[in-house]
Amino acid sequence: MPNSNLKDPINVLLIDDQPMIGEAVKRMLIPEIDIKFSYCSNPTQTLQVAAEFHPTVILQDLVMPEIDGLLLVKFLRAHNAVTRNIPLIVLSSKEEPIIKAKAFELGANDYLVKLPDRMELIARIRYHSKAYINYLKRQEAEALLQAENQRQAQYIQQVNKVTAAAVAVEKNEFDPQSLAPVASRSDELGQLARVFTQMVQIVKIREQELTNSNTKLSSLCDSASRFVPHEYVNFLRKNDFTELQLGDHVSKTMAIMFSDIRSFTTISEAMTPRENFAFVNAYLQRVSPEIRNHNGFIVKFLGDGMMAVFPDAADDAVLAGIDKQNQVREFNQQLIAQNQVPINVGIGIHVGHMMVGVVGEHNRMQGDAFSDNVNLTARLEGLTKFYGVSMLISEQAYDNLVDPQRYQLHFLDRAIVKGKNEPITVYEVLDGEKPEIRELKLKTQADFAQGIAYYRQADRIAQSQSYFERVLAVNPHDLTAQLYLQRVTHLVNQGVPDNWQGIWTFTEK
Repeated sequence: MPNSNLKDPINVLLIDDQPMIGEAVKRMLIPEIDIKFSYCSNPTQTLQVAAEFHPTVILQDLVMPEIDGLLLVKFLRAHNAVTRNIPLIVLSSKEEPIIKAKAFELGANDYLVKLPDRMELIARIRYHSKAYINYLKRQEAEALLQAENQRQAQYIQQVNKVTAAAVAVEKNEFDPQSLAPVASRSDELGQLARVFTQMVQIVKIREQELTNSNTKLSSLCDSASRFVPHEYVNFLRKNDFTELQLGDHVSKTMAIMFSDIRSFTTISEAMTPRENFAFVNAYLQRVSPEIRNHNGFIVKFLGDGMMAVFPDAADDAVLAGIDKQNQVREFNQQLIAQNQVPINVGIGIHVGHMMVGVVGEHNRMQGDAFSDNVNLTARLEGLTKFYGVSMLISEQAYDNLVDPQRYQLHFLDRAIVKGKNEPITVYEVLDGEKPEIRELKLKTQADFAQGIAYYRQADRIAQSQSYFERVLAVNPHDLTAQLYLQRVTHLVNQGVPDNWQGIWTFTEK
């Protein structure tokens, strides 16, 4: 279906010596009303066409008789070329890793085997065009800011002239001509210049004091808001961060989320400390906004992880978790494009009564949350690595959802986590999972559920084995099914406990 909701037009320039390819791409893009298409069959005319068409993305064939494709990439990325910053997707008739690597080295942004799938082509065109349009907007904003700064600088220069005139008045050295440019103004400054009384000096002093004070306060507020987000301040019923006191807190039932990058220690060992900081910050900058987007706030960062609360609804937490996983998939595409290892993130969500507030001492305070439910959520997040899943919610979170049927929820287990005595019921949230994994789990859900049903019955536990084996026959990477198969084997060999209720006790975090 064509996308007509985008505000900014997308201009696609195709450079290919084969008119047949040009026509095929044109037909792919015709339904997209916000996409304009231009075709250039002669690569030597590329810069001229680009200067006239103003593309937001360029598609370029790598094999053309007039010019070597990689050489054209180099020309398009030349320092003085109008195309040097325009996203470039190179097209090739087949996957050639060496050619692909060389194209990226010369400045290409993407690589496709032609003719690509229409949906994939349009998605990549939109992705790169959006980035380029945002880049142009930033440049425009910077130009406007520079112009405003120049205007402000001119204003300050004239304020300084008025100030100098006031000093000259006190010394009987004032020359009216020195204020002529300022006196011609029609604003308050011009009036002040025309009057040129000794109040100029007082105004200057007051203005400077006020400017310094406002600058300092503004800088302080901006800095503090990055450490104490306004959502947290509002939650604690304060007007601004200056009102926060040690011990301020709110106690209520709410949803809490813990998330963490799986095996980050192993990943970080291949990085320098600077690279570690850059990697974690890049990840957190991508996923953290989803917390705010769903009415939550981050209580604190835990290295590569975070703890967040959602005061209003369990649905907020689940939706935020789903969108976080979507952001992780996009982040992984970026990592793969940079030849880096993609990451897996585990998310645990629970609902319970807890106290969120300010802890520490008078010279060093920070936000935190306290409750046994907080510890339980941390354990829940830790279970994701044992089950091999990306997102788990507790039974309490499930019961607090407005409509659980809205989500693709998958019962996993009843278990006792390390450090606890009571069992918890856990569900997997499939909505944020990779589409291919979600499809396999939905396909095997019936066999998995039947295996669980037999597993929880002491006299039929052996029968569950075949169902878990069926799951693994379809989805051999289902770690939860593997885990259950290991348990069944252990129980069959060691004997099922007399009081068996299908509850497993974890001895690790």
